[in-house]
Amino acid sequence: MQKQGLPWAEVRSNLQKRSISLEDIKAWRKSEASANRPSGYKDFCLNYDFCQTCLGEGVTINDNGIGFKIIGMDGDIQLFEQCPVCEGSGRAGGPYVQKKK
Repeated sequence: MQKQGLPWAEVRSNLQKRSISLEDIKAWRKSEASANRPSGYKDFCLNYDFCQTCLGEGVTINDNGIGFKIIGMDGDIQLFEQCPVCEGSGRAGGPYVQKKK
């Protein structure tokens, strides 16, 4: 059975909103690097409970690590593979996990 792909608009609508800005991510990474702690984007995702498989994006990352896996077309619309681990939520543990407080 072939996996059903999702158009980009649906991928983005399934993704849980992030409460942290790009500037905040950069500041966290800089602070961690200054403290000689792991500071890569994967480390950030782990710290903020984002899915480690898709790095919080909700879709499968290409095997080469650049872009997202396209698994088909619907007319002119590309269809992307939803992350099988988080089911498209971008959160560690799946779509129903609440963020730690």
